[in-house]
Amino acid sequence: MPAEDHAAKRPDGGRWCDIEGAVLLGGDAQNVAEMRRIAAALSPAVHLTVVVEVCGAAEVGVVDAGDGRVSWLDRTIDGELRPRGERLAQAIHAWCAEWACGDAPMCTVWLGARTPSRIVRMTRALLPEPRVS
Repeated sequence: MPAEDHAAKRPDGGRWCDIEGAVLLGGDAQNVAEMRRIAAALSPAVHLTVVVEVCGAAEVGVVDAGDGRVSWLDRTIDGELRPRGERLAQAIHAWCAEWACGDAPMCTVWLGARTPSRIVRMTRALLPEPRVS
């Protein structure tokens, strides 16, 4: 299967280009390639937010989110390495509070495969109609 065909398919079998509303892509530096593929497949009309948890500036890269927002969340704060997922969970919670409780017609969240299960559960609980991949 060509890479562009793979990127167009969601885990639920649908196509990313058919998504509407607000979309959050969340994960860590190992998920950046998949986030790039998904972002490229989304309609420009989607309100896209990408949050990537990293361990230092060396892991910061580029994700083209069009008119959307990309945030690189460094786990290293004041020389200390924060627990994996802590900053990601805070960002997801804030996004869900803004979009899932608002007037967005649809909210979709994609979380990287290494996202801690506690964050996946939290995200599902925050969305009115759980749509977490």
